[in-house]
Amino acid sequence: MYKSMKDHVLIEGKEYISSSRAAEITKYSQDYIGQLARHGTIDARLVGRSWFVERNSIIRHLEQYQKSSLSAT
Repeated sequence: MYKSMKDHVLIEGKEYISSSRAAEITKYSQDYIGQLARHGTIDARLVGRSWFVERNSIIRHLEQYQKSSLSAT
C-alpha cells in the first residue's frame, strides 16, 4: 500500500522521492535515474508510469560514485 504526495510516496513505511526530485538532488538526468532504477542499482519503485526512488539509496549511490571518482584521480 502506498500514500501518494506530489513529489514523494510512502511505500511499506519507506519514503520514496520522485525521479525528478532525485535528479534535482543529485544533478543526474531523470533518464539516468530511470536507468539506475530499471537495472536495480538503486532502491526504486514504479508507480504508474513514474519512478520513485528511496532517498537514502540515491544518496548512497552518489556518494559511492564521488568516492570512486576521487580515488581514480
